[in-house]
Amino acid sequence: MSGYVDKSGLFTDFNFKLVVIDHILEKHPSFEEALAAVKQRYIDPVDPFAFLEEPLREVVDFFQEVRLTQEDLDKVTDLCFDGGNRIYFLLKPDWDGEEDWFDVASIQGVERLRNLTAVYWTSMCDPELLKPLARKGIKMK
Repeated sequence: MSGYVDKSGLFTDFNFKLVVIDHILEKHPSFEEALAAVKQRYIDPVDPFAFLEEPLREVVDFFQEVRLTQEDLDKVTDLCFDGGNRIYFLLKPDWDGEEDWFDVASIQGVERLRNLTAVYWTSMCDPELLKPLARKGIKMK
């Protein structure tokens, strides 16, 4: 998503931040209550069969601003690069996976994920981007 940034400064690539957030959505992240309010206000009212021109701006803004705590980052044990990740449907409920809005171009900041042990890849980035992780002993699947 061109023009979107991680305003917390943890990650160079906003789309990589989304991959990280996707992993912790079900692990009671520090922003859980705020996300519930965003869902209720902006996501739930959207017809999932409506054609949206682009991701929901208010939801993008929310995730740009989210400040992940070290506790949040420590919950990340694996990452999944897949077009079916739940996070993308929060941003664009009607997303069909065809656009490249969520493609990851950089994993800079990955060193903050101290408990990362595995990466699952099917799409969303060039697999070459992940090779440095394998050289560090992280399992690639």
